[in-house]
Amino acid sequence: MSESNSPQWRMEAEYIQSCNCDYGCPCNFNALPTNENCEALVAYKIKQGNFGNTVIDGVTFAWGLWWPKAIHMGNGIGELYVDTRATPEQVKAIEEITSGKHGGGVFMVFPSTLTETRPTVITDIEFEYDAYDAWFTIEGAGRVKSQHIKNPITNESWEGEVLMPGGIVFKRGTVTSVDWEWNSDDISLLHEHKNGHVSVATYTNEGCIA
Repeated sequence: MSESNSPQWRMEAEYIQSCNCDYGCPCNFNALPTNENCEALVAYKIKQGNFGNTVIDGVTFAWGLWWPKAIHMGNGIGELYVDTRATPEQVKAIEEITSGKHGGGVFMVFPSTLTETRPTVITDIEFEYDAYDAWFTIEGAGRVKSQHIKNPITNESWEGEVLMPGGIVFKRGTVTSVDWEWNSDDISLLHEHKNGHVSVATYTNEGCIA
């Protein structure tokens, strides 16, 4: 739950996620990650939203995240990227949302597992939404390309979704194959054909509500 004096906020956003797990991601089902640790680069494009009196419609931001083991075991690193088209007030609003101080499900849980939060980077972020074939780029930092999972025998495109009524990141999202990379100081990641999700989700102080 958010602090009692927190500004009320809400945002509906298109969401693209990459991680280093196999398709589906065991973390979605309370299991340990595929490869011992967790790595992710995610992005949001806000369709409509506000943080207190600050309107955040149209703002695009991304989050690079790294943990040495499973997320809940902590000691993670996070870095926030906000698109250059955001105003200083909007940047501050996104920093507040991702700080963990004002609720919001994943925006409260993830920061509680980080031991290092790197300074916010203002850079050009391009974001293209599609239920499966989506992508975003963060100038100077990384990229994610989401696409259909291919049948290994027939090469036909596969489509499927994850439905999680209690999800803190999204309630319903497609499962995709992602190629992605993230570079931040001592972090240099490059992955191909790993787990991805694409969704449209709504968040408030109370968490992911739709």
